[in-house]
Order: sequence, then structure tokens, then C-alpha cells
Amino acid sequence: MTKRGADALDVPAKKPHADDDAVSLIVYSPCIVPPELKSRMNSLVDVLLPPRYLVADHKQVKLRQLWGTDSYTDDSDLVAVLVHTGHVKLKASAPKMPLLVSLRVCPATATYAGSDRNGLISRDWAGAHAGVSYKVERCLQHTSGAVPPPEVSLLRPNPTTRQIPGSLVQIAPGPGQTFAIPPAACLVVFSLSSEPWLKYSLALVADQGTDRERWTSTRLRREALYLESATKRFELALAPADGASVHDKYTLAEVQTPHEMDARAVEAAGVPLPRGKTSLLEEGLDWEELVWGPSYVRVRGAEYSLQRLLYVPYTVAA
Repeated sequence: MTKRGADALDVPAKKPHADDDAVSLIVYSPCIVPPELKSRMNSLVDVLLPPRYLVADHKQVKLRQLWGTDSYTDDSDLVAVLVHTGHVKLKASAPKMPLLVSLRVCPATATYAGSDRNGLISRDWAGAHAGVSYKVERCLQHTSGAVPPPEVSLLRPNPTTRQIPGSLVQIAPGPGQTFAIPPAACLVVFSLSSEPWLKYSLALVADQGTDRERWTSTRLRREALYLESATKRFELALAPADGASVHDKYTLAEVQTPHEMDARAVEAAGVPLPRGKTSLLEEGLDWEELVWGPSYVRVRGAEYSLQRLLYVPYTVAA
């Protein structure tokens, strides 16, 4: 009998492609949507779930932070999903061993229907979902040793304040810059697009001396100021000169879909953002019409709550 196939032709076995159905391992952390999910569509992703989260008073389970049935949104908490699917039953004390959970990453669906299963009611979601979905394929006890720490743990936002540890050392201005970041303002937080911004502080919008070049209004001639509340993002930018006014004028706009407007998307769109990316709130503003408070800015009688900010240089669309 003759040999057939790869051995007969002396052809080496095919190496698995990077896009094949491989399995990658990540460590669970509450309120963190693993960025690996979007790049692993239709593949398996293994999640290591530390035992300290497998307790009856787990906050995300009590808040019912899960959307869907069988197929869940990627921002659904994994512990809550495992309770809903019946894979785990939480007790007052944590188990000794972690869990190894295999998730199948799926495309987002038009709607997610909630249901009452295993004593937990999942939520409905009928709006558009920008992320992906996942299904639980298997859940096993992990016995290979200690749980590895999450990568870049210092860059993981606090679940409630989105704040990460910052330096209390003044950040000096870089080349071509005149503004320093004072120690009281050196707190880094995560923006709505999950990127490090600075925590809003009056020190970051105040003039830094009597030199005109260190006035914030002068800074806005070369940079736009992005401000965020808990759920919204605003853009304060210099208005185009019309020749009718001898003073600078400004526009205030609300950024549409701020969760999708990360640094790459902003660079592609150009700064200030085009009107298709923003909704105009105020135009023809004088600098004196901006009243800055400890946690807000008041513009022509309207008050906007502020938590984060970022200065971005003016650019053209990529």
C-alpha cells in the first residue's frame, strides 16, 4: 500500500495560521471589557476568573449587569453571566480555586432579550450595540497554579471613578509648549473612549502667569479643549476669524458617540471635529462668557458638569 497525503509528497505539515481558532487567555477584572474580544471574532477566548470574585455579594451580580440570554453583550459581567447560565452558584465565602471559562466571541445582535434564570434576571437591550457578543462554551476549575496578575494593572480604571494611580510630581512643558501640569492636577483618569486623560481641575484651565503666551485663551489658538462629564464629551475650540471682531471667539459643541472617538478616530477626523461628528451648543463665545467652577463650566446660563479634560492640537483630517 502506498503512502498518500503530505507524507507521500514529502510536504511539511501545514502550520496553523494566526487567524485560526486559537485560544487566548486573559484575567477577569470587574467592569473591564477585554479589548481582545473584538479582534477574536468567532474564536474562543479563555478567561481566568479569580476566586475572590466568586462570592454571593459580588456587586455586578447584585446590580444585574448583564444584557441578553445565552448570547450576552461584551460589557455584561462574566460572574453575573455564569450565575444566569447556571454554571456557578455563589456562596458567602470564595472557593479555593479559580475558574477557567471559555467564551465564544460572536457578532453583536440587533436586540438582546433578558430572562429570569437561576434566580437572576438579565436585562433587555434594544438599542444599537457597538461592541460584540459572547457565549459561555465551558466553565472548568483551574488547577494549573496561581492566578497571574492582570497586565498593566496600574492602567486599569477604578470601577466607580475610572481613576488610575497618578504622579504627584509636576509635569514640565514639552518642546514648544509653555504650559506645565501642576502637582494638584496630576491625576490621570480614563475617558469615555477608555484612554488616559487628566482629571478636571481649575488649575488646568487657569492662566499660568501674566505672560500672554501662558494664558489659556492663547493656548486655545493652537489646541482644542475636550471636556467630559460622566456621560458626555464637549469640544471648546477657537472659531474661525470673520474679520468683524478684534477678539477671539469660541464655539462649544457636544461630541457625538464619544465612546467611539478615541485618539485614532479624532486624528482621522481632524481637530476641531467636523460638524458631522459634533452638535453645536454655543457659538460666538467670548472668553469671559466661560465661567469655570471646581467641577463645572457655566456658559450663557447653562451649566455643564465636568470630570475629565484633554488638550489636543489642531490638525487636518488624515
